[in-house]
Amino acid sequence: MSKIDKKKLKKIKIDVITYCAGYNFEIFDRFVGSLNDTGFSGNIHIIINSSDKPTIKLLKKKYTNVFPIVDNLNKFTHINCHRFFCIQKLLHNISFNCDYMLICDSRDVMFQKNIELYNFDSNVDIYGFLEGIKFNQEMTFNTPWIKMLEQLLNEKIYDKIYNLNIICCGTTICKKDIMVKYIDFMCDIISKYNIKTNLDQGIHNYMLYLNKLNVNVKLLSNEDNLVNTVCNDIHKLDDNNNIVNVNNDVSYIVHQYDRFSLEYKQRISSKYNYTL
Repeated sequence: MSKIDKKKLKKIKIDVITYCAGYNFEIFDRFVGSLNDTGFSGNIHIIINSSDKPTIKLLKKKYTNVFPIVDNLNKFTHINCHRFFCIQKLLHNISFNCDYMLICDSRDVMFQKNIELYNFDSNVDIYGFLEGIKFNQEMTFNTPWIKMLEQLLNEKIYDKIYNLNIICCGTTICKKDIMVKYIDFMCDIISKYNIKTNLDQGIHNYMLYLNKLNVNVKLLSNEDNLVNTVCNDIHKLDDNNNIVNVNNDVSYIVHQYDRFSLEYKQRISSKYNYTL
């Protein structure tokens, strides 16, 4: 094997952080299980409710790399925004020994290949992941979120990004130190403007497209295949019932697979139940 090949196989240290609260054991198990089944060796930090403790106890018996954190913060905003304050507390109270962090949704995220083996570019600080639709094609949620943020910040945003693809905030990968800046920026806006709605994706796009953190941002599409956000793109399985992108590449991470048909969800449910 050549030195180049060995370099490609070198594992990157990644910790995963998710907010997963109030679900039954199967939801927790398929998220953690599909991740560990790929050969993932990092830590998985799960923010839970106190009522989830019995479920997490069972999960920790099965997986040694699960670390729960009970959400004991006052909920003054929408749960989509609230989770960032939980992550902020976690980041400021725990010392992380990793190169990158993945923050992601839990109920509609699954893993098919080991993200530690992805060929990350060391010059990139934040990886954002594009949906298969532009702002001016989606007027129900994302465009109103940007318009709402414009009014709050008194800043023109929509005219700068209206013909660009939406960046989904359900999956984000950052270098460890940059993740702190990203989360702090998100929480600062939510707090300063007392935001009560689920405006996190609007802030996410504002932050990344206008590079408010002044860092190196790289946006990947479903064709790049680190994250396949399937809601507004093709729904496709290969002969082995793996979820693939338009190029038939098996995706590392799949987001929003819950939009698949029941037939497709049943086909991918060989080990875990993805119909729930």
